[in-house]
Amino acid sequence: MQIITDLQFFPEQFCGGVLSIGKFDGMHLGHSLIINRLKNHANNQQIPTIILTFDPLPITVLRPDGNIQPICTLERKIELFHQFNLDALVVLRTDHELLNQSAETFFFETLRERLKVTVIVEGHNFCFGHDRLGTSEVIRQYGQQTGITIDIVEPVRRDNQLISSSGIRKLIREGLVEQAAQWMPQPYRLTGTVIQGDQRGRTLGFPTANLGKTETIIPKSGIYATIATFDGQSFESTTHIGTNPTFQQSVPKIEVFVHHFDGDLYDKKMDIDFFAMLREVIRFESVEELIQQMNHDIQQSHEILIAKRKSF
Repeated sequence: MQIITDLQFFPEQFCGGVLSIGKFDGMHLGHSLIINRLKNHANNQQIPTIILTFDPLPITVLRPDGNIQPICTLERKIELFHQFNLDALVVLRTDHELLNQSAETFFFETLRERLKVTVIVEGHNFCFGHDRLGTSEVIRQYGQQTGITIDIVEPVRRDNQLISSSGIRKLIREGLVEQAAQWMPQPYRLTGTVIQGDQRGRTLGFPTANLGKTETIIPKSGIYATIATFDGQSFESTTHIGTNPTFQQSVPKIEVFVHHFDGDLYDKKMDIDFFAMLREVIRFESVEELIQQMNHDIQQSHEILIAKRKSF
């Protein structure tokens, strides 16, 4: 898969292909359906497969003070796109100039003239262009005018709920990471960098990595069964998100206890995959009671991860 960041240098061999445009945040099952439909068109017509996405998310440019974080980083998104064996991924830098471009200009000048697309595959709620005026109905009309095939893919539902990036974002914020994982091809991943902590966990016998500089949504406060990945290696882990009321600490933290690991993790980039929420954060009457619960949490986390990892 070739990654293209400047349409001025769009390779000629990818012109005339089948294209899908979108944010693809979370790469959920609805996105998978769109990409598989795109690949079907490509196989039938023997034309290239192209995805066009944006970085950062447009909403973060339009509402910079909204404290909106993506479900997945661009790096993670590219990793997931690779699994589909696509020909090209176009990543456009999101800025106000791009967002102010009309749907008509983007369709006719970029999609038809520059990319010379043959087929466009989109979801039912697709919108593009300034003020999101380029709806699925508008793009159908443009397709009729130009002879470009427009394929609008039906929505995907689970348990009578519409799968969407906004829905997944809400589940993660509520700590419902198991349900979020059912809507995505992979469990939710939080990405950050290990920073200096107060090292209290080490004195308790549970040295933890404090995660900061996070780039994605932080789940609800709680204790989670997780997989930690760093330096190309993955370990079972148990992650605490929130304050520490037992020690009267009111500043929320992300603390990751990596099972069966002893080493220096400072300044390392770490990915945390969330499989299940174990419990809420509570205050314990004594340090001994806290340690006993932590041992229980780690054992429960291990049992869940053994079972869950078999399904991924």
